[in-house]
Parts: sequence; structure tokens; C-alpha cells
Amino acid sequence: MPSEIVTYTTQQTSLLSPTLRTSQTVASSTVSASASETTLWINVNATKPVSYYISLLKSTQTQPYAQLAWELQALPDATNATAVAKITYLTLNATNPEVKEAFQLMIKGGTPSPSDFQYTVPNYNTELQVLYWLALENEFKKDDTLALAIAMINGLWVTMGDNQVREAVERDTSDFLAFFRETNGLQKQRGYYALEDYPLEAKVALAWTANSALRDGPHSIFRGPNSENPYRNKRRMDLAGYLWDTVNVTTLRNMRTFMDDEKIVAPDTAVTVGNLEHYLYFSNVRSTGEKGGMDSDHWYYVYEDLTPNRVATIIVDGEPVKNYVINNVDWLFSYLVQNGKGIGQCGDEAALVDGFAKSFGIATLPAGRMVKLSENTRTGHGYVVYYQPKTIDWRVYENQLYMDIGWIPGGSIAYFTIIKPPVNQHAYLRDWMEGVFWCGTMTYLWRDTTLQVIRDTFVKGLPTSQMKQWLLYS
Repeated sequence: MPSEIVTYTTQQTSLLSPTLRTSQTVASSTVSASASETTLWINVNATKPVSYYISLLKSTQTQPYAQLAWELQALPDATNATAVAKITYLTLNATNPEVKEAFQLMIKGGTPSPSDFQYTVPNYNTELQVLYWLALENEFKKDDTLALAIAMINGLWVTMGDNQVREAVERDTSDFLAFFRETNGLQKQRGYYALEDYPLEAKVALAWTANSALRDGPHSIFRGPNSENPYRNKRRMDLAGYLWDTVNVTTLRNMRTFMDDEKIVAPDTAVTVGNLEHYLYFSNVRSTGEKGGMDSDHWYYVYEDLTPNRVATIIVDGEPVKNYVINNVDWLFSYLVQNGKGIGQCGDEAALVDGFAKSFGIATLPAGRMVKLSENTRTGHGYVVYYQPKTIDWRVYENQLYMDIGWIPGGSIAYFTIIKPPVNQHAYLRDWMEGVFWCGTMTYLWRDTTLQVIRDTFVKGLPTSQMKQWLLYS
């Protein structure tokens, strides 16, 4: 049996019940006198089998710990005692209530429902599977909600993906944990707000690296201009689809360098996002000569209705697709670097901003508004919402909110939508028409509001307590 690498502090141990403190002491050969809450757990050498830690969790006779034990037992490969011990001590040593909350959410939504798919899916908790993979390769910090967030939102790929996708997820999630920890250190070094201090909902948003590609794009779930035969629940996601929909760590590192070179980054999150949006979309905006068509210094606007002469078929990663609703951040960034301009419509720009922001640890999610113009017509516009740690709320760059001022009345009936990372996988692929609006479970819908209310809300800032309800509990 391999020696365990598990640590805790005397402060943490004192928070457990006498029974658990006794059990924990038996499992430990050394205990650090340090009460640091920021360092990795120190080494504890022991040779206890997996069953010991399962029994330790069950002995609490409380939830979610007892259920966690049963779900750990159900994993097909949970045979490494070190990894199981790390999960056990992450759970029992927690002093941040969001750790317990994360495990509760994982247990609630991490095991796929067979009725949601037309192919065989795992009969175990795929979010817990990702956490186990992380534990195999990484140390966990005390109250490590960053590791939990990464596990929670990547379980869906294990559920939907083929064997190649699952292998990629195991590798990529470990890379992302290391990347975001490195980013946290860079933020602290520069005097910025640190991502490891974000609340759980912001970390969940930060960890979601697939922008809106599962909803819109060539490898999406929903039907759209580049997706005539969507995955939906009919066939597994293949590696090409997974790589298209998600951004990789190498791209994020290059994006980070790009932002520094272009002097986009600032200590204030709102300033950084504003600089990004201005650079990509609002720098010297001008008419293309077509009705409603626009251009800017660093963006080549392509809209089927507004710029029909610009619509073309291009080759992206070997696939012929239309030159809008692409949502492949790796390719979009490469195109920007090579051509000095991005390409596509508002959703493509939002996907690129989403990637850029996350390269510096800013939590963002694709969002947008849909406005009913008549009984049979609608218009939409997409952008990102971002977490502002200074004010503990969520905002949108103002120019994005006011792009349609002058031609759409502020009192127009509107829906606000935001991508919900797949913390709860149940019915996540469901979609439906609601009046003139195309809706789906993977988005939160703020129904029957107005354009002006949406503007006012995200200029003032939506409290993160409300965003938590939208993302984690709706």
C-alpha cells in the first residue's frame, strides 16, 4: 500500500468530533503544529487501506459524508488509498461551509440519469470521478473549493465523452488546477484580487472553459447555423468535439502574454474587462456600409442578417464551417494573432473575452439578452458577465448593454440568459421553444423582464448571492 500524502493542522483537527479526532490521530504518524490555512496539507505517512477511509466517512452518520462514502465505493477505479484519503480529509477537515456545499451539490447532480441519454452512461458519480483523478496527481489545499469546482463542472464530459475524451479530461483538469493556482500566485504578486478567495459560484464559473460552445457551434448540443446534426442525447462526444468546445491551458498562457503585451490588464477587474471589450469590439467602431453592419479596429463583424456579403465557409481545425458562431477559442485566438482582428458575431467575441479573462483568473460566463420584436420575431445579443471581487457582485461592460440603444425601446419585453456550468447534470441537455425564444436547461432564464431592467441590473451589479441561486440551484 503506498504511503499517504495527507495533511491537516492542529486547528483543523480540533474542529472534529472527539470520535473523529481519535480516528484521525490513529491514521497519522505526524501532525504539524502549524495552523496555516494557505499551505498545502503536510505529509502524513500511513498505510491504511481504502476501506478505512470509507468507514471513517460512514462513521460520521451525517450527510453528505456517509453518502460520499457510498459514492466513492461505486467508482470503478477508486483503489488508490492516497487519493481516497485526500478526499476524506478534504471533507472532514473543512472549516469553510462551501466545502460541504460543494459535496452536497456533487452528490445531487453528479451521477447522470440514464433517461437523459440514448446511449449507455456511467452508473456512478462522474464529478466525484474527476475529483478522484485530481487527487491522484495533486495535493489538496485546506478547504480547496477550487479543486472541487473543477471536478464539479467537468463530470459532464466524462458522462458524455468517449474513452479518448475521458483520458483528455483526466489530463486537462489536473493542468487547469495547476494553472489556476499559478494564476492565483500571479494575482497576489501584482496586488490583484486572488481567485482562491472567490466564492464557490465564481470558482465554478472560472473553471468552466467551454464558453457557450455546447449550446452554439459546430459541436453543440442545440441546433444552429453550424450544427445541423447536434449531439443532443444521441451519440457520445468525441475528442474532436471536446477539443473544439474547450480552451486549452497553452492557449490561456498565450492569451495572458498577449494581454500583458497589449497593456490590457489592470488591478481592477472592471477596468481589465473594459479594456478587453474595447480592444476587441469597440475600438473605432464604424459602419460597414450595410444596414446595421459594423466594423472595428480589431474585429471583423459577421452577421447573417446584417452583413450577408461577409458570410463565407472557412476551414477550422480541418472542418468546413460558416465564419460565425464558431466558438472555438483556441482557433479564434490564433486567428486574432495572425490577422490582427477577431472574426464572427457577438457570441464569438464573448467566447474570446471569456478565454482572455480566465487567463488572468477573472470569473466570467457567456450571457446575453433576447428581445421580442413582434409576435414572430426576436433579436439577441451575447456578451460576458464577470465577477467583480471589489463589490462582490456580477457586472457587464456598459457598452455591451447599450449597443442596441436607439433602435430597441428600453421597455421591450426581454429574456436574460446565462450559461449554467453543468454542476447538476440532470436534464442538462433538455431544450424547448418558449414563445419566440429558444431555451434550454443549460442556461438560466430570467423571464419577462425588460431591456432597461437588464441594463440597470448589470451596471449596478447583481449580488453574487443571487448569482449563486441562478448557477447552482435553479
